[in-house]
Amino acid sequence: MKLLKKWISMLSVVSLAGALAAGCAPGEEGAQAPASSGGSGEKKQVTLRFSWWGSEGRHKALLQAIDLYMSKNPHVTIEAEYSGFDGYYQKLVTQFAGGTAPDLTPLSADWIDDIAIKGDLVLDLNTQKNNINLQAFDQQFLSKYVVIKNKLVGLPMGVNGLVTAYNKDFFKRFGIPEDTKWDWNKIHEIGKQVHQKDTSAYLLGALEFRTFLQPYIAQKTGKQWINDDKTLGFDQAVLAEAFAYYKKLLDDGVIQPVAESSLYPDFTKNVAFQKGNIGMAFALASSITSLKQYVPSLDAAQFPIPADAKASGVLVIPSNPLAINKQTKHPEEAAKFASWLLTELDSAMIVKDNYSVPPSNTNAQALAEKNLIDPTVAKAVKIALEKPGDPVNGISNNQEITKLTNDYMQQVAFGQSAPEKAAKELVDRLQDKLKSIK
Repeated sequence: MKLLKKWISMLSVVSLAGALAAGCAPGEEGAQAPASSGGSGEKKQVTLRFSWWGSEGRHKALLQAIDLYMSKNPHVTIEAEYSGFDGYYQKLVTQFAGGTAPDLTPLSADWIDDIAIKGDLVLDLNTQKNNINLQAFDQQFLSKYVVIKNKLVGLPMGVNGLVTAYNKDFFKRFGIPEDTKWDWNKIHEIGKQVHQKDTSAYLLGALEFRTFLQPYIAQKTGKQWINDDKTLGFDQAVLAEAFAYYKKLLDDGVIQPVAESSLYPDFTKNVAFQKGNIGMAFALASSITSLKQYVPSLDAAQFPIPADAKASGVLVIPSNPLAINKQTKHPEEAAKFASWLLTELDSAMIVKDNYSVPPSNTNAQALAEKNLIDPTVAKAVKIALEKPGDPVNGISNNQEITKLTNDYMQQVAFGQSAPEKAAKELVDRLQDKLKSIK
């Protein structure tokens, strides 16, 4: 409880969830939430499609919340469409292209540039101010993360951050102090020792662009992956160094071989992790609940930050901003449902921490007092907020750039390309790609 209250306090200090209005009851954060039920007269029947991805626990929580909303608003039918994360982006893009996209869907932060900005496929929620309780969200947080080119592209479903999630039992087994201050040298040193003691054990889970290479380079340069003027924020030498470090981790058994880890796009399904043979992973706070289903002893620590880092590189983002399809036939009803789902206490008590800590500070406090937020999730968010990196700009989140970079990481991992060669080729290809991106 003390930790949760401390997190609430920090959230206020860093202006990422808004200060509590004195004496406000849950749901009263400075403004009355838009009415979503009641009223005299018969309302026109409306059907909304709401699509999302996630774990089984998230599915159950959102389905329960939907049922409650429909019971309060009998004129609204919400059709739920849900799945795992793998393939969701491709399916969503195809639906948008074919005019069959859902009325509401969360966006991954790295889809915003493609879908919401360049594609202009989602509603500017500033146009629905009368139907959304925007005062329940901290305005600075909205402005920093989900207002792009004056367009409010979505409503954060939680406050999220990148941390090191670690298995306490694994640490005890290999004599690793839980208060270890991780940097990249220490990860290699300790990880190599772990694998030498037990060749079936790996200190670190699989690495990829978003949770390793991008923050690693940011720490070296203090810049974005791609600058706003579409120039690279790094040079070939820095990238070659990063690739060489990545290869060293693989060669020395610090990381599970990619031939094995690539079988599990969802890290929670990785058998080595489930059996306790992977000690830690770089993960978002929102994933911790799912990870703890398989490793109950999971805890959170700070993402590695070298002493000489020019930026922390710690990713802090809104959990899956909830967006409304620009082509929806019912923007008002979609906005009312989105507002209820993310700001009303009734909904928060159901959804809990399935999207990390709720974006409404009042609701976060109410859940904390009832022990409905996993303390590890709260701890993870607090840790990430202590040293947040700069928000990743839109062009650095471009999906083509992300895929291209991950492809070269795979080439290095499988020994198909030496770090220096991969760095030169990736720099050349990124520069060519940037010329074609409008």
